[in-house]
Amino acid sequence: MEVIDLRSDTVTKPSTAMRAFMMEAEVGDDGYGEDPSVAALERRVAELTGFEAGLFVASGTMGNQVALRTLAQPGDPVIVAARAHLLQFEAGASAKNASIQLLTVDDGLGYPDPSQVADLVRQYRRLHNPIRLIAIENTHMPSGGRPIDRDALVTLLAAADGTPVYIDGARLWNAAVALDVAPALLCQGSVAVSTCLSKGLAAPMGSVLSGSTEFISRARVERARLGGRLRQAGIMAAGGLYALDHHMTRLAEDHRRAQRLASLISTQLPATTADVQSVATNIVLVKVKDPTESQQRLADQGVLCNVLPAGELRLVTHRDLDDRAIELAASRIVASL
Repeated sequence: MEVIDLRSDTVTKPSTAMRAFMMEAEVGDDGYGEDPSVAALERRVAELTGFEAGLFVASGTMGNQVALRTLAQPGDPVIVAARAHLLQFEAGASAKNASIQLLTVDDGLGYPDPSQVADLVRQYRRLHNPIRLIAIENTHMPSGGRPIDRDALVTLLAAADGTPVYIDGARLWNAAVALDVAPALLCQGSVAVSTCLSKGLAAPMGSVLSGSTEFISRARVERARLGGRLRQAGIMAAGGLYALDHHMTRLAEDHRRAQRLASLISTQLPATTADVQSVATNIVLVKVKDPTESQQRLADQGVLCNVLPAGELRLVTHRDLDDRAIELAASRIVASL
C-alpha cells in the first residue's frame, strides 16, 4: 500500500538536484567563521527578513532557545501564546536552558491577544519585574497555519509598548507567500526572527536566526553553549540556499493542495464526523470525536497524520505530495472517518 505522509512538512526528502548542489558546496570550518556556504546562507536569510546578520543553527527549537538565552536572563518573564511551539513542543527547554518564566495569553486570534499582552506589560512594570520579551509564532500552527499579517503585527507591537518582540518564524515563508508580501515586512519592528529551512522549503535540516550584528554576535556564543558550534556545515547550508532559490514560490502549491484536501473532506463528511477548520496555508486541522483512534484507522489505510494537544488531527501538505496523492489521501480519510 502506498503510504501518504501528512504528519509534517519536515518529512520531505532532498531532491536529486538539491543533493547535487549540496555535493558541490564550498566548505570550511564554520567554528572559525570560514565556511563560505554557511556565511552565504546567513547573509541571504538576513537580507530576506530585513536584518543585519544571521546565524545557522541545527533546528527551529535551537533557534528559539538560542534567541531566548540571548534576549532574556534567568527569571525574566516572557509572554507567549497559550499554544506556542515554545511552550508545547520543546520539551520544557525554555525552563531548562534559559530558566525564564513563560506567561501565556489567549491565542484564539492566531496570535497573542493584544489586550492581554498590554495588560501584562503594564502589570509587570508596576511589579518592577518588566516583561523581557514577547514571542509570537508566524504562521501560528495550532490555528491551522494562520499567517500573522502586517496589521496584526503592528497591533502587537503597539501592545508591547517598547518590549522587544521575537518571532518564531518556522513557517514565515508560508506566511509571506500566502499574504503575497516580502518576508521582511512581516518582521519589521521585531528584534529577531528564526526561520526554518526543513519545513516547507524541504531542505534536509536547519534554521537561521536573524537579527542585528550585535545580537548575532551574542547568539553565536549561546549556540556554542548549547553544543551547536558547526564545522564543515556548508554541505547542509547549501541545501538551504538551493531551497530558497527553487522552493519558495512553490509553497503556493502546498497551500492550494491543503485547501483541496480540506474541501474534499468537508464536502463528503458531515461536520459532526469531521469538522474541518479554515485553511490559510499548508495545514489542515480536523476535529473528530476520538482523534487517537482516528489517527490509527488512517494509519491502517496508509495515511499518516499527527494529533495536536487540543485533540485535532493535523494534516500537512508539502513538496513530496502531488495532486494525485492529495486525492488518494482524501478518499482514504473519507472512507476511514
